[in-house]
Amino acid sequence: MTATWQFIGTIPSKDLTESRVQLHYAIQLAAAVGATLKEPLPDASHTTVAWNPDLKAFVDTLPRSPQPFQVVLDPARLTLHLLNQQREAIASLPLTGNTMAEGLDWLKQAVSKLGIDTSKIVVLDAPPDDFPTHPLAQGARFDASHTAALNELTAYYANTHSLLERIVSMTDNVSAIRTWPHQFDMAILITLAGTKDGNPLTIGVGLSPGDTSYDEPYWYVSPYPYPDTASLPALDSHGFWHTQHWVGAVLTTSQLPKHAGAKAQQQQVEAFLNSALEASIALLQSAPPAEV
Repeated sequence: MTATWQFIGTIPSKDLTESRVQLHYAIQLAAAVGATLKEPLPDASHTTVAWNPDLKAFVDTLPRSPQPFQVVLDPARLTLHLLNQQREAIASLPLTGNTMAEGLDWLKQAVSKLGIDTSKIVVLDAPPDDFPTHPLAQGARFDASHTAALNELTAYYANTHSLLERIVSMTDNVSAIRTWPHQFDMAILITLAGTKDGNPLTIGVGLSPGDTSYDEPYWYVSPYPYPDTASLPALDSHGFWHTQHWVGAVLTTSQLPKHAGAKAQQQQVEAFLNSALEASIALLQSAPPAEV
């Protein structure tokens, strides 16, 4: 089940930022159709997209349409596709040279040809504290010229999906692997037995490609309700605890070995996730919640 780990960290994190933000905007288009046409769910998971390891792309499936199809974002090429049930391309749009508005117009026109009313399809509003500011929001055009950075970011998601698949296969009461457009993180949510102060005990495990907390890709394990930050245990594999605004175990890209191979990277991230999960479970089952 585990895919081959792709070596990452070859590009400085600061050189990933522009491509990461471009993808963050592009995934809003990939999620727009499903977020509008699917039945709304209380946890907003109807707005998420999945990762397809075969396509190496973000995918949103709409099986109940007159002609079932998938909206696909190829992150390495910054290209939108509509695929039919046989994974054949119905239509494709390289986003380079297009604005967000033009991308949405193309998407609505392509989907309307499948017999679907697209009049209500819009890009979802994103919380201002989660969503990066960028000229794309004011009509700038997409640019996929930083191919090395796009390939690097694609590898982060492919690697993480494989690790999360392993955790899902070994864990009870765990969600599907989802990518959330508003924060652009790929994550699962584990629910433990019991509650604390009326809140279910949960652990989010995932990857952020970078955000306001860290301007570099990082893996996180976040127990909730947040535990008391005065009693956080040590973590393996250079992991550390983030405690400002949210509490979670973190491993940043800059902590990965610079001169080791892909296997060493994979082993470090796996060891971190295992250590952080074990610590988070213990914290939730024993400690009172903290105010953050």
